[in-house]
Order: sequence, then structure tokens, then C-alpha cells
Amino acid sequence: MDRPEDRPEERPEDKVLHFKGGIPGFPTAEHFTLTDLTDDGIFQQLNCLEDPDLVMVVLFPWLAFPDYSPDLPDAELRTLGIESPEDVVLFCTVMVDEQAEQIYVNLRAPFVANARTMVARQLVLDDDTLPLRAAIPSGG
Repeated sequence: MDRPEDRPEERPEDKVLHFKGGIPGFPTAEHFTLTDLTDDGIFQQLNCLEDPDLVMVVLFPWLAFPDYSPDLPDAELRTLGIESPEDVVLFCTVMVDEQAEQIYVNLRAPFVANARTMVARQLVLDDDTLPLRAAIPSGG
């Protein structure tokens, strides 16, 4: 199987997301990688390089919520150096409630990265219509 990390032309440091100042609750967690958890790439794992025990499951929200359209603040986009929509990589944290057999996605606090520079931030949006725990629809 041809995995991106096996390709010699790609350096591992090119795939490291840099969260300057960390993420909320983890101020020293600044460098992360994404790895696929499923063969189809729907679920990924965000791995902290500073703390190997800090891992989160994430997904691209449009896979489960096709109408998801968060209003990203212009100031945040400028901070990330995002100049065009093609620069934006956005993914959200996944939570599993095993007792209820339900998977949830945090749509209010997405991770946003600049695809060119790999600079990233977790944004906590002021939009109360975006849930912190959106249940993934059946079949989603």
C-alpha cells in the first residue's frame, strides 16, 4: 500500500500542523500530525508530538454535515495567512458516547489550518446555532 509517509519526495515535517500557543486547554501542545484511522479516511487521528498521550479523533465535517458552513472570522483567517478558500483545511473533533452508541462532532470549535504553511488554530466560534455535540446522522 502506498502511504504518504512512504513517499521519499515528501518530508515528515511538511505534514506537521503548527498550533502556535497550543490549543485550548493544552497551551504547550503546538505540533500535531494527522493519520488515517479508517481505510476510507473519514476518521483521522490528531497526534500531539509534544505529548504522545494527547490524541483526538477528527473528521472533515462535510462528510457528515454537508450543509456545514461556519463563518470564520476574517481576523483569524489573516492570522493563519489564509488568502483564498483553497488554503483552508477544516476539521472537527469527534466524541463517542459508547453507552448511547452515538458519535458526535463539535461543530462550534473547528480546527482550521493553512494548507500551504501548515499553521493552524482551533477556533471557538460565537455562533450559538453550531452545536458542541452534533450527532452524526445514521448512515453518516
